[in-house]
Amino acid sequence: MVLVVVAAGGAAFTWQQLLHPPLRSHASLQMKPSPVAPGALRARFFGATTIQLDDGQTAVMTDGFFSRPGLMEVFFRDIVPDRSRIDMALRKGNVSKLAALLVAHSHHDHAMDCAVVAHRTGALLVGSASTANIGRGYGMTDDQLRIVKHRDTLDFGRFTVEIFASPHSPGGSNPGEIAAPLRPPVRASAYKEGGSYAFLLRHPQGNILIHPSANFVPGLYKGVKADAVFLSIGLLGKQSQAFARDYWREVVQVTGAKLVIPIHWDDFTRPLDGPLRPMPHLMDDFEDGMQILLKLAEADRVAVRFMPLFEAFDVGAKRELTP
Repeated sequence: MVLVVVAAGGAAFTWQQLLHPPLRSHASLQMKPSPVAPGALRARFFGATTIQLDDGQTAVMTDGFFSRPGLMEVFFRDIVPDRSRIDMALRKGNVSKLAALLVAHSHHDHAMDCAVVAHRTGALLVGSASTANIGRGYGMTDDQLRIVKHRDTLDFGRFTVEIFASPHSPGGSNPGEIAAPLRPPVRASAYKEGGSYAFLLRHPQGNILIHPSANFVPGLYKGVKADAVFLSIGLLGKQSQAFARDYWREVVQVTGAKLVIPIHWDDFTRPLDGPLRPMPHLMDDFEDGMQILLKLAEADRVAVRFMPLFEAFDVGAKRELTP
């Protein structure tokens, strides 16, 4: 009987670790779709760290990850960009042309689709030397690629993009460089990090900071001002409260942002044709991370909001948002 109880308890614990925590407790933080004025600075969210910013004349995107291979594929099979999923997401997000695709780092959940998306949209592929080798594996030429370094700036229409070298989240896997053109299908482990970046997009309608990895460098954003931060909370629930406070201070407090949009919180092994779900307990503690985040936001009177998939939202609007 004791063995049965122990086995049942172990099975229940294992199942709990595989479950996705509910998002419904944060339903009040969901942005509601509303009309966006022509020419407004609008953002669209495509899950994980894929964000499009568009002012009606110029559009840029981060990462462009849409294939989202399942867990079994990631661990046990070669993976390859899923063109049908890529086309579906671009169509749902009304994305046809991009000036630039800004790749945060070269892990598969950021970069595996980048060359296909750049080709589909005519985008300049921007990132590390490792990201460039993903593009070269697809057949992209050097004039279609831009290898960047810390504090580089690039202009696209009315956007000025500043590049910040910022470390990957603690506990990340697949360090190193992609040293030669990468030609899928390959194992997920072939997508080496290759260095990690964050992006500050300055625009006449507002400054937007996209910080795709939940880690920080003290003083990195000294003197930087942002109206909104797309803030990675991936693996934040696995860190200490002291780490979370320091992270918040160094990315949100120092920039003076009054709107934080969490990113990299969803289970990126699930396709985009269904609702987003937080990472399962086994991979992250989403609820712990959110509770810490919300306490910090309340103290600083910062609004935290989740963006719905594919919907445009005016991130340049000057509005009062309650924390």
